[in-house]
Amino acid sequence: MNIKHLGICGFMVSCLILSCTEKKKEMPMPDKVIEMDRVDGYMNEIIDTVMYLPLEKTEQSVLSRVNKLLSYDSLYFLADFNYSKIALYTHTGKLKYVLNKRGHGRGEYLEIRNFTVHGDKLYTIDNFQSKINIYNKETGEYIESMATDIVASDIAAFGENEFLLTSIPNGQPQAKEQPENLVFLMDEDFQVKDAYFPYEKDYCEPLSRYSYFSTTDSSVIFSSFLYDGCAEMMKSNGHGIHTVQMNLKYPIPEGQRTKKESYDGSTAYAFVSQTPIACKHYWYVDVTKDRKLESFVYDTHEDKLYRNDESSMNKMAFIVGSDDRHFISYVPDKAYYDELVKYGLHRADSLTETSLAQGGSALVLYTVR
Repeated sequence: MNIKHLGICGFMVSCLILSCTEKKKEMPMPDKVIEMDRVDGYMNEIIDTVMYLPLEKTEQSVLSRVNKLLSYDSLYFLADFNYSKIALYTHTGKLKYVLNKRGHGRGEYLEIRNFTVHGDKLYTIDNFQSKINIYNKETGEYIESMATDIVASDIAAFGENEFLLTSIPNGQPQAKEQPENLVFLMDEDFQVKDAYFPYEKDYCEPLSRYSYFSTTDSSVIFSSFLYDGCAEMMKSNGHGIHTVQMNLKYPIPEGQRTKKESYDGSTAYAFVSQTPIACKHYWYVDVTKDRKLESFVYDTHEDKLYRNDESSMNKMAFIVGSDDRHFISYVPDKAYYDELVKYGLHRADSLTETSLAQGGSALVLYTVR
């Protein structure tokens, strides 16, 4: 594997590129603008410690990769959407269970398109059966399913008994009739209460992200390929929305944003590659330029932008999630670990290296100051 930059992690390979019909979209007026081509410092200035957490392994827990990680109640939920599996670990790396129930029976599913956790329940999206499946978060035991009329790409808990669903058209009309909005506010029965970000009839996005939401204590951050930036949707105060624009030196021009050529590396355009992941008052953001990822951390309190120092051998790798103190990366095996170390990943302790050599996997925890 030839890794040009820490964090590339096969992102462009794993993105589904589809043809689209262009429709002009108005960019939302931003409440804040971040200049992404400036450098105020380097990530090692805001990282206190780097720790490894070896993960207990069983035959069921093997993941092809981690597309999304959620931390909730001292638990780590690791999702592999390719295998439609979720592995649950304690914060000490002990495996509690693996949700791996493909099928047509009770409590089974045809896919896990995405998931969230709220209270004592785990919620997963199965678009093939138009359902939200609900499980006990501690045991993985099936509770019930809720029908939904929304073809959903991601889900986030939002308030006491509310959820957000995002529905992103990728290259073709949705499988069934539904309002032409990117985000929907749902009640506890997954019926639509409100809708946000309307789009024109034939609008679509040429790339499919694994996740479109990330969460903080007070908000849900939403981002798609509609524009370079995000919308922070507040959980209180009437569900206010704050928009953030991320300026790039060579952005995709208006009129080209839904064309696959703007993203496949054949142009010099740059674009924000994933929804920001929040930890404390920091946002982790990836920007793609010529098929390579550049990783940044934005300090929302100080309005400062940090990136990896290319001369340093202590770089931050591709982040898949966070908890209240750490940004978190996933290392699936020893070969992948060795390749990342060559390009500047902080070396693991001997216990973790032994575990990786024996076929295990690990999380990398970056403690932020």
